[in-house]
Amino acid sequence: MNEALLHTIWKYKLLGQNRFVGTKGETIKIVAFGEHNQDSGPDFFSSKVLINDLLLVGNVEIHIKTSDWLKHKHQQNKAYDNLVLHVVYEHDVELSQNEQFNVSVVELKNVINPSLIAQYSQLELSKQTIPCGKSITTVSDIVWKSWMDRLAISRIEEKTKRIDGLFQLCHQNYEDTLYVLLSRNFGFKINNDAFELLGKSIPYSTLKKHADHPIQIEALLFGTAGFLDELFTDAYPKLLQNEYEFLKHKYQLVPLKKELWKFSKTRPANFPSIRISQLGHLISKQQSLYHILEKQPSLMELKDFFNIETTTYWKTHFKFDSQADESSKILGESAFHTIVINTIVPFLFFMSERNSNLELKEYAIDLLAQLPAEVNTKTKAYTSLGVKTESALESQAQIQLHDFFCSTKVCLHCHVGQALLKKSF
Repeated sequence: MNEALLHTIWKYKLLGQNRFVGTKGETIKIVAFGEHNQDSGPDFFSSKVLINDLLLVGNVEIHIKTSDWLKHKHQQNKAYDNLVLHVVYEHDVELSQNEQFNVSVVELKNVINPSLIAQYSQLELSKQTIPCGKSITTVSDIVWKSWMDRLAISRIEEKTKRIDGLFQLCHQNYEDTLYVLLSRNFGFKINNDAFELLGKSIPYSTLKKHADHPIQIEALLFGTAGFLDELFTDAYPKLLQNEYEFLKHKYQLVPLKKELWKFSKTRPANFPSIRISQLGHLISKQQSLYHILEKQPSLMELKDFFNIETTTYWKTHFKFDSQADESSKILGESAFHTIVINTIVPFLFFMSERNSNLELKEYAIDLLAQLPAEVNTKTKAYTSLGVKTESALESQAQIQLHDFFCSTKVCLHCHVGQALLKKSF
């Protein structure tokens, strides 16, 4: 038994009754269980308790044992003076403070259904990746769907938090902010930080001045990324070097260290050299992504915008001066989905909150709902239990569920765990 479980039982009225007998024989009826307090102070505020014929309104404190009141030194804290009820699992001592302020005590030891405690213990002691295991599919569709919707929003909002920092860094310019965010996500996890530094190192306005000259854009990107600071054999990197030497001095650019970029443990198609060239192609487009998003394009229109590939040189190379078999280097469908999930949707949420435009948020959620579900270790943990996952909106929710609830075993705060506890009494 722990206090968190007692809080959950009280909060969600899992006692199966609202009438009790106090430790001194008084009749107690809970009119309102109160508002759960997540901060310091009494556990529940604004509770209404009818003791015998007297209605009291105030706070409720919950402990495993009555003596915990002394252990926690509540007797020295004025915040606990307005107590109308002391709820304990086990009443082990009479307290002078309860006597002084005429506070009734309710013992729950023989009131809580043993099957509820058994269900909680099963969750708490589970060694499975998903503590509730196959029981997860027994939860009603209404509970599951509403919980998934809430978790998906929560995950997007988590991603949105860091955008505000970029927004301030970009002098509250939406287009520049989106460019840096997009640059970061072209790193596809392993090179995210390096790509973000690259995006911050070359102003978007500088790159757009050269939108009609793809070679110059690649020179700016590869040069500032630190890839052009060596001797080459191939003509193409030599051309980029020459272009960059002029542009670097013109715009006072400082190259990054090449060592920032990671090639190991990644597929050649995801090498930073390939992604930089693809990003350059995107920047070369007549319209920016920001202005495209203003029109709320369909998913197909977005996909067409991201129909990009590398310059010709990279069709036979993955690195400078290293010949490879010819292959198309287009941005794959999976990469496009990742960009929508990690760049476009969070940015739309950010825009929605900044401009109080709920329509943008609804548009973002609709985009996620149209994308296929992601398949990774975390989502597989749920599908292996029989959970159906039909869209990226649901898979994003599952990732949030895994990271913030299942992996840390905070089942009492999970709607699935709460639903299972409710079913057990």
